[in-house]
Amino acid sequence: TSLLALRRKHAPDYDKKGAHLTLTSFLLFIVGRALKKHPRANASIDENHQEIVYKDYCHVGIAVDTEGGLIVPVMRDVDKKDLCQLSQELHAITEKTRQRKIAIEELQGGSFTISNQGSIGGSHFTPIIYAPQVAILGVGQGQEKPVAIKGKIAVRTILPLCLAYDHRVLDGADAVRFLEDIIAE
Repeated sequence: TSLLALRRKHAPDYDKKGAHLTLTSFLLFIVGRALKKHPRANASIDENHQEIVYKDYCHVGIAVDTEGGLIVPVMRDVDKKDLCQLSQELHAITEKTRQRKIAIEELQGGSFTISNQGSIGGSHFTPIIYAPQVAILGVGQGQEKPVAIKGKIAVRTILPLCLAYDHRVLDGADAVRFLEDIIAE
């Protein structure tokens, strides 16, 4: 609910700058910072050398629904960009992907992925980890639900988040801490 209010408040200003402010924009901003705090979520497994590779960058893949199927372009250095930059780049790369003008280099090098199916419906789902990455965040459609806030019932929009992760690198406790940091933002 708070995130949607923030989006409504700032969307017109972002539109003037050519940036389409979306929930995925916010998630990119939040996830970029959380990945820096939780390096196990920002790693990959090198099967050939049987080792874990910790990334010193945050390149996040964004699953894009196209007429030809799902394509995952990668947004680079999301941890170093502000919300406006991320919104502009997200809009540009998704349009480029849908028009099938994305270069192969723009589909490589991701350290984490976000799959947001909220715009087409659904709630919780289990996203499949995009190997060799070790985690992926699945985002469902926000739904209004009654919740208790300071002892009173209020209707709030709840955003379903589902984190799939490789237990060889990220155990349950680490995964919960990572997801809690995302939610806390």
